[in-house]
Amino acid sequence: MNTESSFSWEKPMLDTDGQIDHLLKKGISFHLMSESDARAYLEKHNNYFRLRSYRKNFDKHPAGINQGKYIGLDFAMLVDLSVIDMRLRYVLLTLVLDVEHFSKVLLLKTVTQTEEDGYQIVADYIQALDDTDKLLNTSRLSYLFHELDRSKNNPYCGGIINKYHGNYPIWAFVEVIPMGSYIHFFEFCSNRLDNRTLKDIVPLLKTVKDLRNAAAHSNCILYDMGTQDARYKSDYAMIQKLSSISKTTRTKKLGNERTRQITTLLYAHSLIVSSEGVHQRAAHDLQEIVERMNRNIHYYANNDLILTNFEFFQKVVDILFQ
Repeated sequence: MNTESSFSWEKPMLDTDGQIDHLLKKGISFHLMSESDARAYLEKHNNYFRLRSYRKNFDKHPAGINQGKYIGLDFAMLVDLSVIDMRLRYVLLTLVLDVEHFSKVLLLKTVTQTEEDGYQIVADYIQALDDTDKLLNTSRLSYLFHELDRSKNNPYCGGIINKYHGNYPIWAFVEVIPMGSYIHFFEFCSNRLDNRTLKDIVPLLKTVKDLRNAAAHSNCILYDMGTQDARYKSDYAMIQKLSSISKTTRTKKLGNERTRQITTLLYAHSLIVSSEGVHQRAAHDLQEIVERMNRNIHYYANNDLILTNFEFFQKVVDILFQ
């Protein structure tokens, strides 16, 4: 049997009317937004598969005639969460770029305050990669060279690569390597210099990178906010910074991987960004997100999951961006 054909039969692509009918069968109402307006929205502003992902923030009837249908979910709520999510992604991506930039500023400042040679530290890093790859049969160095070679004709960084190819100084190297390689190099420098400040930043950068990829690829963020799926423990210093939030709330909210990543980014931004102007711009943008979350907060009067997650986000913003 053709697996692809079988799957298409089981999960056929629905036209807009079919999408509306499917939502109705799942118990999603159209009181706050009419079916005709919802149909227009699906045709012009968003795709069905993406929009329906936010339904995971709502409970289903466990039994009875409505078993399996969503409780108190209106189409307008999906639209509202989608808009908030979009605006949040834009702001988070900007914050990620801030953290990336100012971590480089910090790294270069730290190195220049030592007796390190700016060229030698890169050469030693590359040699260490080569040694590790041979020992463990990995390919981090070949990946790095491949990425650099691929960017030689890049109109933005190709000039730097061609100028320093084969003998990079640290100030050029950090500007042309991919984010993953940069974090690995940052960690190498933190260990080489035995610098506690840099060492503490390394795990923050690794978390920020994961969120960077999600935001840059326009992945949904505010979905399934109740799942306890955090892959790593939260940064201890960050937990201490958020100590005014109850331990129960912190543990529960940061147990969600997406919430943990967002919170870590906000903490990293408050810790690493040294420009007051950039910090104030971030505070303004985040406050706008909080205001957008609260615009239709009455929609979720009976949804404790969404209410408490929006409240937690606001508290984190207030603490880290006063």
